[in-house]
Amino acid sequence: MMIQTAQQAYPAPRDLSYDTPVLVTERLVLRPPHADDAADLTAIANNRQIAEMTSRMPFPYNLSDAHTFLEGCLAGEHEGYIYAITLADTGRLIGFAGLELRERSGGFELGFWLGEPHWGSGYATEAASALIDQAFRSTDAERIHAVCRTVNARSRNVIAKCGFAFIGLDEIDTVAAGRVPVERYSLDRAAWLTRKER
Repeated sequence: MMIQTAQQAYPAPRDLSYDTPVLVTERLVLRPPHADDAADLTAIANNRQIAEMTSRMPFPYNLSDAHTFLEGCLAGEHEGYIYAITLADTGRLIGFAGLELRERSGGFELGFWLGEPHWGSGYATEAASALIDQAFRSTDAERIHAVCRTVNARSRNVIAKCGFAFIGLDEIDTVAAGRVPVERYSLDRAAWLTRKER
């Protein structure tokens, strides 16, 4: 079953802009990317399992890919907000997350990935929750979208823990895996507020 296009279902809200602050959680610091993240980014991103679960990450992932990505972040080429996920106690880079304005969703789309050594520790849920809170507290967004591959149980679990509701199946083109089936999810402001009041 294919869903209707996101723009037909959900018109974009008025104001989705905010300053990109550093976000601090219990165990993480989410900060803007730095040019000197390139070597650490290459080390954790050069993983077929990660690339095949994202839409734009190539495999193999080399230092020039990292420089291109980071230069794009620093130049403001991404519409939205990209964060480096680091461990609060050491500053070590463990992944990336973002809230990007995506035409396919008609508003913010949450994305995240972690280096494989950091899977299963709850870091993705912690980072995603911080970004969701930031978006709803700082913008007029009425809804945030998330997408994951149908075979990506880990991301599906994070999305569910953050309160997103399944809205349908779709397909997207990816750099590493070609055209793949995906699941689309949505979290609206009212549902977020209800979760916060618990």
